[in-house]
Amino acid sequence: MRVNWITLATLVLGSVSCLAQESYTVSLEKANSSLAIPEMVEHNGVVYVAYRSFDLLKRSDQLQVLAYDLSSRKELRHATFSVPKVHGARAADGLTLSKDGNTLAYVEIHNPNLVLLFSAKDFSEVRRSNAVPFTDADYRCEFDGFDGEGRLGFMSFNRDVPRFVRVSAMDFKVVSDTRASSLSKAVYSSYLIWDPVAGRFWLPDGGGKVLQYNEEGQPTGEELTTDIHELDVGATTLGQSGVIAFFAMVSRGAVASYVNKKSQALNLPCSPRPYGASNDHVYAGAICITQPGGLPEAGGDRVLTSDFLLIRADSLQVVWRQKMSALGAGDRDYFGWASAVIEHKDKKVWVVAPTKSPELAVYEVTLPNDSSVALVFK
Repeated sequence: MRVNWITLATLVLGSVSCLAQESYTVSLEKANSSLAIPEMVEHNGVVYVAYRSFDLLKRSDQLQVLAYDLSSRKELRHATFSVPKVHGARAADGLTLSKDGNTLAYVEIHNPNLVLLFSAKDFSEVRRSNAVPFTDADYRCEFDGFDGEGRLGFMSFNRDVPRFVRVSAMDFKVVSDTRASSLSKAVYSSYLIWDPVAGRFWLPDGGGKVLQYNEEGQPTGEELTTDIHELDVGATTLGQSGVIAFFAMVSRGAVASYVNKKSQALNLPCSPRPYGASNDHVYAGAICITQPGGLPEAGGDRVLTSDFLLIRADSLQVVWRQKMSALGAGDRDYFGWASAVIEHKDKKVWVVAPTKSPELAVYEVTLPNDSSVALVFK
């Protein structure tokens, strides 16, 4: 397969931060991002946010949820839920919205477990469970949202084989349990990206390749093919058959996309990792850092620069950047990274990201036309 390559110099990367933009913040009452990262999901211009609040002794037994309208810049509603008590940093496993837009699910899959369903319309509680569909033999467990029929999707590894479980949102009973037993070898890759709506997953295969499989582990024929020999660090699905993948090595890296059966790759003067995707799969976000390299005890893992990159997936072009740090929270057993929400509408993109302060940062970016973007990167 033919691969298009674009080399991105540091000077060029610096030039794309000059697009017209507005920025402001949204206050998050009682939030502490060093202890818990806000989970977010977006639908029709409304950002839903859920986060644990803590007292001065770092104890938490409440979940704050709010809805914020990006167009009017107003908070629409706010609610507080009682949740299992924890002490200290806590990683959540996501806030997702059902495909019909009616139900939100907030999940914590490590002890004490929590699956909380509530109405997107008025934040009334629908039902909850303190059990998740995993056994002691499961590891790398995660929650991946609703499928197309309103069921909850959970993924894990069991004896080095991916396991995909769907749970009824009506009674939390397991309705399907599928293992990718057709895979030709055990999976030891750094990531697996499952889309429960498509019923497919993407898996890195080394050398810049990322392959798509159905849930039984059979190849679908869709594959991202590049000649990248840096580390696989993550990927984001782009609809039923597209993907954007990230590769890193100290202070350089690359991003590659597979859209409309075409693979493209873009060199970067920094190390990227996924940081959100737009509602329509047109744009993806990345946090891209530079480091001095060398041994950690000598400061080699110190972050020198950290920027958010807004990437157009189909043409693989960086259209905007903003200084931003990746945030994460959790304990020694379970750690979770934050992610931005990206809303694309007409010639504007809104990027909503958590900050170290008890607030969200919102960037409203006016996009250039396609021809001006192409001129920047050619």
